[in-house]
Amino acid sequence: MKICFVTPRFPYPTTKGDKLRVYQAIKHLSRDHQITLVAATDEPVGEADVAAVSRFCHRVEIVPVPRLQSLTSVALRAPFSARPLQTHFYDSATLRERLAAVLADDRFDVIHASLIRILPYVWDVRDVPVVVDLMDAFSRSIALRKRTASPMLRWAYEIEERRVAAYERAACERFPLLFVCAEVDRLALRARNVSVIRTCADLDAFEYRRDGREDELVVMTGNMGYQPNVDAVNWFAKKVWPQVRVARPRLRFRIVGLRPARTIRALAGANGIEVTGAVRDVAAELQRATLSVCPMRVGSGMQIKVLESMATGTPMVATSFGNEGIEALPGVELEIADDPQAFAGAVLGLLSDPVRRGKLAAAARISSETNFTWSAHAALLEKTYRRAIAFHT
Repeated sequence: MKICFVTPRFPYPTTKGDKLRVYQAIKHLSRDHQITLVAATDEPVGEADVAAVSRFCHRVEIVPVPRLQSLTSVALRAPFSARPLQTHFYDSATLRERLAAVLADDRFDVIHASLIRILPYVWDVRDVPVVVDLMDAFSRSIALRKRTASPMLRWAYEIEERRVAAYERAACERFPLLFVCAEVDRLALRARNVSVIRTCADLDAFEYRRDGREDELVVMTGNMGYQPNVDAVNWFAKKVWPQVRVARPRLRFRIVGLRPARTIRALAGANGIEVTGAVRDVAAELQRATLSVCPMRVGSGMQIKVLESMATGTPMVATSFGNEGIEALPGVELEIADDPQAFAGAVLGLLSDPVRRGKLAAAARISSETNFTWSAHAALLEKTYRRAIAFHT
């Protein structure tokens, strides 16, 4: 098949979320299919990253969408439109022209559109079947974020939640096949033509390790500028960590991830808390830790930090929300706790029981190898593409 990926962000090889999902799909599908990538980007893309992605692609088109242009688009168009703000933020005449040129130059079997923010570019395409990776029910994510937002931000979230929900409904009516990464998101969308194709972990990059772990080291990974991660870190640091540190004063909490927010940076240096910023190798950070935590309370989709911990054999304590879409077995593959006292108790329990940590780690890796491989993800994409082609003919 000839497949055209259209994405609102460049899919870096070392990344998370929607960009990782696109990168791994392209990497695995390229073994049997011809891939063209058309990607917008609101940040610089290095030559090494372009080269890493290009080796899997027949053609790569990258369209810069400068931040000032995006903000201007939102300011000028959003007040007169019912579309979500993020579709205006990524609005680009250049991207529209470049995609039209790509589609005119070749005959594609299917277009793979990623996230609702890219849908305006493919909405009117009729001669090529389009499948849509929503990744999650973003309206649900906004509703959850609204709970912990300030009053002013809550008002903005309410407006965007209504717009996104309406746009998601329209997308489910317009496109015959859409998919998300978790069952909870499929249920939230309430549309029969939405299926689940789960996000996975790179099991080669995130190798299972039992030996070489430091004592008294708790780690959390992720984009530390992402608001749900910021909320999780601050909740853990203020509500859970003091209880844990009283019991184990030598314990360290290492916060690993790029773009740490101001409130996260402010935690560094006190009570055994370390903030690394971006690191070269996230897997190595997990492989050295005694255990990891995922204290997420809001967000969307699947928590890749959980999948990566499971893959590396790093015992984990997570909230029920952090386990959504993964559905790891509580008490078998990880520990689940939702209130501060229970979370602290679960962390302390694992720290004092190396045998239990080892059992959780081994079971989690087996689950990763059984349920979360990118090759299986790509196989489900192929089936979805073939269904879309059949509907279209």
